[in-house]
Amino acid sequence: MPDSPERLVGALRELIEVVRISDLDDLALRGSTEAVEAITDGLRPHIVDGVRMQSTLDLHELLTRVDARPDRGARLRELGLSGVFPYSPYIGLLNPLAPPATLRIIDGDPWADIEGEVIFSDAYNGPPAGVHGGVLAGMFDELLGAACVVNDVGGFTGTLNIRYRSPSPLREPIMMHAWIDRIEGRKTFVRGTFHHGEILLLEGEGIFIAFDAFPTSSAGDQADHG
Repeated sequence: MPDSPERLVGALRELIEVVRISDLDDLALRGSTEAVEAITDGLRPHIVDGVRMQSTLDLHELLTRVDARPDRGARLRELGLSGVFPYSPYIGLLNPLAPPATLRIIDGDPWADIEGEVIFSDAYNGPPAGVHGGVLAGMFDELLGAACVVNDVGGFTGTLNIRYRSPSPLREPIMMHAWIDRIEGRKTFVRGTFHHGEILLLEGEGIFIAFDAFPTSSAGDQADHG
């Protein structure tokens, strides 16, 4: 397999999973810790200074993307949302914290929907054999935010209301769907569901509030696209 950032991220995801379920003796623990620390130290010179975003590590690149709005739809479809937001903690191709997830844009009138699937490993465990409810809430927020992004509406999450209907299984594909319900002024109302086969796992809605200007007050600011 050729070297790539995605390969490194995949290896880190596997490392996280193995570390979680390993019971190491003192010698193995010391050697493993030192090895990981050495890798981390080796990567530090490559850290990019700048605003921390889901979409980029560099503020100038982000502003360039925002300025190139005429090709926004084509770019979204070409890269996919996971590619547009590669550092997302839930769908980012370059974020080892993110589970393997894919989202697709489904064209509609007047708004496009989002469909996709995700598989949560045991690292996301909450109840026995199930996905942690907080992790599901985060992924649900990301899903609804993605529906806002592809329709060029919404902004920050204002309200998130989730109803858990059935336990969400680990290591099984979970199907996701989100759609714009309505828009009222600066507020975008988005609805969504998670399913495992025919079983409804959760459903809910969110209200996303448009903002007037992109927040760039400091390099350490955190911003959410949804």
